[in-house]
Amino acid sequence: MSIPSFTAAQLKAGAPGIPAALTIGVLDGVHKGHQALLGRLGAEATARGLSPGVVTLHPHPITVLRPEIQPSYLTTLERRIDLMMQAGMAWVIPMTFTSDVAEIECEDLALAFQELVGMKLLVMGPDAAFGRGAPKDTYERMLHLSKTAGFDVLRIEPLMHDHERYSSTAVRKALAEGDMGRVTALLGRHYSLSGPVVKGFERGRTIGFPTANISIAADRAMPALGVYATRAKVNGQRYLGATNIGRRPTFDAGHVSIETNLFDFAGDLYGQRMEIDFVERIRAEVKFGGIEELATQIAKDVAKAREILAS
Repeated sequence: MSIPSFTAAQLKAGAPGIPAALTIGVLDGVHKGHQALLGRLGAEATARGLSPGVVTLHPHPITVLRPEIQPSYLTTLERRIDLMMQAGMAWVIPMTFTSDVAEIECEDLALAFQELVGMKLLVMGPDAAFGRGAPKDTYERMLHLSKTAGFDVLRIEPLMHDHERYSSTAVRKALAEGDMGRVTALLGRHYSLSGPVVKGFERGRTIGFPTANISIAADRAMPALGVYATRAKVNGQRYLGATNIGRRPTFDAGHVSIETNLFDFAGDLYGQRMEIDFVERIRAEVKFGGIEELATQIAKDVAKAREILAS
């Protein structure tokens, strides 16, 4: 099957213009396993005089192959690209995954990378599979093709953490359990959420703990409901804080909100974009008997958060 014209245009538009080394995949989260892959790609590219880069698939293939499943992303596409560039990539091409792309054989994709992007080296993760049906023998097929097509293929060994392979699935599992220490170890950084500050119910202000509420896309992976010690950045300024992710069971048990009490801050942040780094979970979400009981617990949460963030 030939490459769809739209896909070919994306590849050609993002091509570095010089011989390239690349990898292909979603790479959601750009966790430490991905970072090891990109590090090896960069080293090989430098040794061979090639330009290192990534063809990243978006949206996640599962949205096309199994539309009843809605993926939860660890990073936005923009953040993913930024993290790849920080990892040493010279360029990143977002390739839109469509039903037409899903039907392209892995050999045809590789030849398109060679022709349109200038690929001279393909670096693959330990279980990388792409092309129609994501065949398990993609690596072997690439090796066979490379002998006649004139590019090299390299596969890296898996990177392990506590007897488990680094993976986006492992990160999502740790997030769902509120295990931020494990999340940080897998990502090599704190997990973060960012979005515009929006108006909430302003109940925190009435009990002495005003909060800034952010709005995020519904497809972002969320930490378990509860209270977290966090660090926030807004308007170029950094603040310590305590963040509650929950449904406010003491009041209305409504939709999930993300509310942050910024320590030692007074002001209006509505409409500003705020980024929150989740450091440690303090406790699970609890329904309290009333506002006074809730206020007492929040004071304890804030004190605990200050203690955590000071260490």
